[in-house]
Order: sequence, then C-alpha cells, then structure tokens
Amino acid sequence: MPHIVIDKIKKIKYPVTVDDVEFLFEAENLIGVKTKKAKFLIKVLKKEKGFLVKYDKITRPLISEIKKAYKAFVKLNGANIIFENIEGIKEKIPDKNLLDITSDLSDVDIVEVGFGSGRHLLHLAKKYPDKIILGIEIHKPSIEQVLKRCIYENIDNIRIINHDARIILSKIPSNRLHSIYVHFPVPWDKKPHRRVINRDFINESVRALKKDGFLHLRTDSDNYFEYSLNEFLSFKEIDLKVQKNIPYEVSSKYEDRWRKMEKDIYDIYMINHTISDELVEDFDFSFECRLKNLDFAPKIYDNFVIHIEKVFKIDDKRELIRATIGNFNRPEHIYILNQETPEYFKSPAPIRENYLAHIELKRIFNGCACKS
Repeated sequence: MPHIVIDKIKKIKYPVTVDDVEFLFEAENLIGVKTKKAKFLIKVLKKEKGFLVKYDKITRPLISEIKKAYKAFVKLNGANIIFENIEGIKEKIPDKNLLDITSDLSDVDIVEVGFGSGRHLLHLAKKYPDKIILGIEIHKPSIEQVLKRCIYENIDNIRIINHDARIILSKIPSNRLHSIYVHFPVPWDKKPHRRVINRDFINESVRALKKDGFLHLRTDSDNYFEYSLNEFLSFKEIDLKVQKNIPYEVSSKYEDRWRKMEKDIYDIYMINHTISDELVEDFDFSFECRLKNLDFAPKIYDNFVIHIEKVFKIDDKRELIRATIGNFNRPEHIYILNQETPEYFKSPAPIRENYLAHIELKRIFNGCACKS
C-alpha cells in the first residue's frame, strides 16, 4: 500500500486548505480529504519512529490524488519524510472498456455472466460487431486476460465489469437485451444461495430482455441443471427449450475436456415474451436528521444487510460512522458523517439493495420523524 512515514504531527484546527487540498476534519486517527478530483480518508498511526500516513482502503482514490494529499499533509504539519514508497508508483491508465457499478449500461445489448477465459465472450463480440457485449466476472485475472485480448485483436465492442451479476443485471434498462448467457457457472452444491440462477435472477432477466430475447444456461452439472430447471418451471408461464449433448458454436477449454470424459452437457434456453415496465432508478440517499441509538449488531434482511462497525468521534456535534450496507453477497463499505443533517462521505452505488438498506438504516436509527 502506498504510504509515507513522517517525523512529527502538529495539533491542527480543521478544516484547513493547503495547496488546493482541503483537510475537512479529524475523526480520531482518520482525516477527511478533498481534492478537485476526489474525496477520501487518510489514516495516521503512531509508530516507534514517526507517524505512518496511509489512505483508507474503503475510500481509495487515484494515486495522483494520494500523492497530492500526502505532500500537502507533510507541509501542513511542517514535517520531514522519513520513508515513502509512492513517488515511483505510476498512475495506471484506466481502461475505457472496464466499467464499474456507477457506469451507464443503457447501451449494452448482450450480457455474459462469468466469462472465464473469455473464449465465448470474444466469439460474441466478433459475431455481433454492431452490438455492445458486457462481460460480468469476479475473477480479476480473467478480466485482465480478456482486456489484453481485446487490445491484441482490436476488439472495441466488449465492456467488462467486476461485480456480482445479480446486482449488475438489476441496473440494465428494461426490454433492452438481445440475450443473456450463463455458461458453466460454479454449481455451489454446498452453498446453493450463491448460485446465479434463482427466481430473482430470472425475474430480472425477463425485465431486461427484449421481447423474443433469450437467457441461455449451459452446464455440465446434473445437480445445477435439475435445480435450474425447477427454478424456471416454478414460474406460472415460461417458454423453455431444453437440450442435452448438443454441440454449441464455440467450445470452452473445459468443455473440450468434459467431452473427452463423455460428461453430459445440458442447455436451457428461456425465451422471453414479456414487455416489461421501464426501470425506475430514483434513489435518494439523503438524510433528514441525525442518526441516534446506534448499535453494532449486524442486521440481515431478505435482500440486504446493515452493519454499523465503528464510530469515530470528530467533536461534540459530529462523528464518522463506518458501516456495511447493501446486497448480502456483495455489500458495500461506507462512511457516514453523522451530524445534524448526516451525509455519506462518498455516496453508495446507486443500486436497489443499497437504497433499501439506506431507508432501513434511517428507520432503525431514527433521530426524528424521518421520511421513508
């Protein structure tokens, strides 16, 4: 982690600005920082020799903004640097094809969930050169490999996102997608709640797919096939096409291996005939009053979780709350500046689970007649 060690710390009255870097407050060992491009926290820890200064992982900004903040903090304290490991670190140029949870997904035409080596994803990009293909993957080495292949093969219609597919699909506009592919997902036989295919995912697929668009599941797992088929058949109306051991237009390296082992491979196609209501994402993450009666017990709901982890005192009227909120399988770590009218230090990602957690957070730690 990029950090510095300095020889002394002064008693500072916050807020204060040094060289266009705003130091907003001191919350015990955390200091709020704002630059023209970022808002984040740095942490100061007393060591045997000097003071360690490093950025907070939850609010990590670009390296360039960390460098600015460290230099301004040294100047603010009239300190000398004993050690640093940041000057030699170069800013990694963002890949325009690598998206995040806040990215606009309104131009996506096709989605592949868990693309692995990327063989099928690249095939889709070449088959449909006029469509935007979104690959969703949690394995970072696979993401890096495919991004490199896109550069090498001059492919510019692939977008990649590192997140939970169930969350990302909920951000796709209604009636938008040509197709959704889930090829050889992890079976999760011992943790079935982690399976991609479930009623919520199928519902979101129906909403996001165009009329006559389709969801394609391909699996080598007997258990996953039977489980998924039952999930599909639990719907009152559904159009399914089921195949077994039918060759597909492109084969993964794992499928090649399984065929040599004479392992069965199943396909389920769900064809959509529904025209869904438009997706409404009007998420207001504001607060009306100070949060009170905080407790540290995790609160688990059907679709989300809330966990107040720690409270850092700023002064008699303010405190910084570190918490976890949002989707149970992929929660978000956040900070709340708790004051007369609280605010998120950095706003949560605009997704439904985060919003539901926000509303419940206000309700259970209600310091006034908050709106819901």
